[in-house]
Amino acid sequence: MWGNIKPKDHNLYAEKSADLMRESDVFKQACRNAIKEWPNSSMQNLSARCLNRMAWLGHAASYVANGSVEYTTRLGWRMLDKDEQTAANKAANEIIEEWEQCQRLD
Repeated sequence: MWGNIKPKDHNLYAEKSADLMRESDVFKQACRNAIKEWPNSSMQNLSARCLNRMAWLGHAASYVANGSVEYTTRLGWRMLDKDEQTAANKAANEIIEEWEQCQRLD
């Protein structure tokens, strides 16, 4: 997630991230997959309420789903309009709430 992608591929991975975040059901599943594949990182980042948990989960989901690193995921986020950003945040928040229920952290 914190790696590098060749500059010539930035737009490709940004588009992949944007497309993922535009599809709420697919994005939610990618978020669940990230939590499942990275349980320790999820515990560290989702239990810290002082962090932007939705952003971390979006970055993790984009990386697990399509190999988009943090930087290109942020570029993809900027490709979304306000309504799409709101929907992606809502989807990520729903998965965080599911995770909290499983952890009994709420």
